[in-house]
Amino acid sequence: MASAVSAVDASGNPIPTSSVLMASSKHIGLRCHSENLEFLKCKKKDQNPEKCLDKGRDVTRCVLGL
Repeated sequence: MASAVSAVDASGNPIPTSSVLMASSKHIGLRCHSENLEFLKCKKKDQNPEKCLDKGRDVTRCVLGL
């Protein structure tokens, strides 16, 4: 049986595939709601991508921690 996570990053951590993320989307939406909301507020306030990097990292950290 093929692994759902087939790639790893430079640190050796698994990189979730789109199917893993899709299957987890409801859990991610509930568990990382506040991080996602803060990121979206930041993007709405300022379209400069650099301004919201810290908020994006918070979302990524939450999702990967899940």
